[in-house]
Amino acid sequence: MATRLPPKKFKQIDQALDWATEVKDIDELRERVRAISTGNSVLMRFLAWGVGYEQGPHNLPEGRTPTKNEELPVDMGDTNITQEFRRLLTLLPGGSADRVPQWRREEIWMQICQGVHQNEAKLLDSVKDQKILDLYPSLADVLETFLVGWKKPEVKKKKVSKKPASISEE
Repeated sequence: MATRLPPKKFKQIDQALDWATEVKDIDELRERVRAISTGNSVLMRFLAWGVGYEQGPHNLPEGRTPTKNEELPVDMGDTNITQEFRRLLTLLPGGSADRVPQWRREEIWMQICQGVHQNEAKLLDSVKDQKILDLYPSLADVLETFLVGWKKPEVKKKKVSKKPASISEE
């Protein structure tokens, strides 16, 4: 059983998730996610959007958001996801950005992605496309504990045909 950790704070969410997922033990991972979410109330809502448990920012183009990579060191972005959370909420269904034209919604999204560090911008894109488990697959093992009713996606195995390829005789 993992020891109880005190609340842990990080400036950037990607740093927090990297720290949490560097362990291999499921109990330790669960405890680290709990410690981070206690220190940052945005984290669980953000993860819920990233796995499709809650509807996250919508009506935005899929894929990577084009931003200028300034190669800034970690913690040197103009802002971070936690600070931009209020603006992210406007992009949710029923948010104030529902009443603005599509180009303005995309402009708000681009401004958010441009202001955060490039690692967090990548994380924002994965949350928008509900593909956060592609970046942090080990989180799938513990999110059932935190997101009531969410089930870990099943990995579909490819069926391999056991028939040998027909060899044509000439």
